[in-house]
Amino acid sequence: MKKLALFNHKGGVGKTTLAVNIADALAEAGKRVLLVDADPQCNLTAFYLEEGDLDRLLGASGDDEFGKTLWSAVQPVSLGRGDVKEIPAIEVAPKVFLAPGDVLLADYEEELAGAWNDSFARKTRGYDVMCGLSKAVDILGRQTRADIAIYDVGPNVGPLNRAVLLDSDYFITPVAADLFSLRALTTVGRSITRWISDWATVRSLADASELPRLLNGKPVYAGYLSSAYKVAKGRKAAHPHAYWESKLAPRVRDKIAVPLRQIDPNLAPGSDHKISSVKNFHSLAPDGQSWGVPIAKLRGKVNPGHTGQIDEVADQFAGIARSIITRAAI
Repeated sequence: MKKLALFNHKGGVGKTTLAVNIADALAEAGKRVLLVDADPQCNLTAFYLEEGDLDRLLGASGDDEFGKTLWSAVQPVSLGRGDVKEIPAIEVAPKVFLAPGDVLLADYEEELAGAWNDSFARKTRGYDVMCGLSKAVDILGRQTRADIAIYDVGPNVGPLNRAVLLDSDYFITPVAADLFSLRALTTVGRSITRWISDWATVRSLADASELPRLLNGKPVYAGYLSSAYKVAKGRKAAHPHAYWESKLAPRVRDKIAVPLRQIDPNLAPGSDHKISSVKNFHSLAPDGQSWGVPIAKLRGKVNPGHTGQIDEVADQFAGIARSIITRAAI
């Protein structure tokens, strides 16, 4: 199973919407997909589950016997009480499975900060905590026979996202075609290259017997997805979408691809890092959230006048899925 993270520390770039629709397109292409909600805000889990079901799931997550969230899985390791607990994945669509998130993953994140330092000191507990989420996802991958796991993460460069990225085989940066996304790419590149370099030091210090279980720590850059430029209500855009699009490619090259290649040329292969430019979904994204389905599955659920746009979105995500299948070799 390959692991792919959708990562950008800037919020509002549609990571969860992309995760849902990419997973659907990959399933339509015949792949089995495990969606991993590694964001304590639980937006991905809330997308698929009814409010009552979500409340019950989160309410029992700390129970040693009945907990079924990602926190339930890593809680024993996080609290120093034992190994990772196996939890069941939820089949949310044919060939699409969900590893439910939990607000209490914030507690795990607090432990990850200390585990990072402990890993440099070659302490077993540091390794256990750093690799806890990875081990839980591996178990879920075997359980669901997934071809790919897609991590949905929060918009930050904290310890939890660091562990997720170091566990990932590939990562994609969703970006909006605007000034703030352009600037955020610098932080994305700086953070990931530092994490990779630091974890390489951890692995070099570790005993050879520990290496097989440690995070590989070499996420390959699969490219970026840009979304349509949006104009604030009542304001005229000073720059068109094409203006920002023209600036994204060189910024991605200079701030992400080049620094990664300086560590290892294989971490940012190729020269064209753009996967696709995703059009504005307008009302279809909230419609999909209301129904708990990807946009391509809204046929018959919304106004028939949207059918053409739904088909267009489905075709676009089919193309994105094909690109991911090729780039990630799944």
